[in-house]
Amino acid sequence: MELHHLTGFLINRTDVKLTNFFTKQLKPYEITPEQWGIISVLDGARATTQKELAEAIDRDQTTVVRMIHSLEKKEIVDRKLNEMDKRSHNLYLSEKGVLLKAKIEPIVIGAHNHVTRFLNEDEKQELTVILNKLYDSVRDE
Repeated sequence: MELHHLTGFLINRTDVKLTNFFTKQLKPYEITPEQWGIISVLDGARATTQKELAEAIDRDQTTVVRMIHSLEKKEIVDRKLNEMDKRSHNLYLSEKGVLLKAKIEPIVIGAHNHVTRFLNEDEKQELTVILNKLYDSVRDE
């Protein structure tokens, strides 16, 4: 089979370009696409556990802990001991994090609109369905 017809190659090639584009969009805010994933899930008022966060962004907990430490150093995320379960922590966006999220969301939406500009609404929905099916086919591998 020709390389440019292999799904894995096409997805990887696209992922690399999209990640590079998104990284450039976020660079002025000193946030990586991975950190944006955390910021987008967290809220300033609602607690999220590290386990919930790891599941939401589909990363292992060890990786999430490192990412959280980085965001704590930037004073974007607050971590507080869970009063109900002393073995876990609740995560929140700090006040700085809430302001940053509000500032970056339009940038993210603009980047999304830019990379999907050649797709109509039906194609965007179909792409989402197809990518989720591909993900599900290898999720537990």
